[in-house]
Amino acid sequence: MACVDPCILDTLPFSGLDEQEMRRRALASRDDTDLFEHELSFVRRRCPAIKPELPSLILLPDGPATVESYDALMEALGDRFNVAVIELPGFGFSYARAAQALEFEDTCTILTLAIADLQLPRAVLVGACIQGLVAARIGELAPELFAGLIVAQTADFEGEMRWASESIDMHGNLAEPFQGQINFRLARERATVDWWSAYVAGPKLPLEDFQTQARKVLKCGCSYALASQIQKWQAMDVVPEPKPGLPSAVIWGTSDKSHAGTDKRSILRYLPDADYVERDDLGHFPDLESPQLIAEIAHALLARSR
Repeated sequence: MACVDPCILDTLPFSGLDEQEMRRRALASRDDTDLFEHELSFVRRRCPAIKPELPSLILLPDGPATVESYDALMEALGDRFNVAVIELPGFGFSYARAAQALEFEDTCTILTLAIADLQLPRAVLVGACIQGLVAARIGELAPELFAGLIVAQTADFEGEMRWASESIDMHGNLAEPFQGQINFRLARERATVDWWSAYVAGPKLPLEDFQTQARKVLKCGCSYALASQIQKWQAMDVVPEPKPGLPSAVIWGTSDKSHAGTDKRSILRYLPDADYVERDDLGHFPDLESPQLIAEIAHALLARSR
């Protein structure tokens, strides 16, 4: 008899939510959201009307951030960029239909299709923490879609997996099949919103507002497949080494206590020509903490791209 993939648990909605209700909730909070359809997952995107004369920023939220976390950034940068926020399969209201969607390569492929579908001009892709690895791989899969790449709080693949086991899952609970998915569902608000976000945030993040918004989305029944992501990615036979070859920048916020012991320059294995920035006034969410810095770096990458 075939073994059941424990990650199937992270494709199941919370009690009382059928797919129609999940879709309704996914689109209810912001009027500039839509759902990109894929056989393995639908993907929630937030993107106001595209202005072809402006360059674009595409941001991949790092949980517990969701598309709702980006109100201030979109207001601050909306006159200079087309801003799109896209949730990974299994996170926010990008509900995975199959456990396969949570594999690293399938996640990257699905998001590449969702980004290509938007047809955004002169786009700079931004990913923080583990999403930085996803962004790098997307840039490698479809470099023609992007003018630049920004990764923040991201080590190389081995470093990120080590960080996940030492800072996210110190007792190995999330890595335990089935039990990890169940435990995280029960503890995700307390663990990620109440404790984690306060532990890693920098002084520029409006923490109380961030936590309030994150709690609201969690209570609406969003997906948060962290246990499955850790299990899938740590089980890969071949460790990815994405090398996108795009104009790139690396940002590290050193107020992020969880990354104190991380080899911060290890990501340069994949991005050897990247501009490198360390800031002690930033923490784990540089895009949310300093939209103006993201804008400045994106403009510099766009100039290099030309």
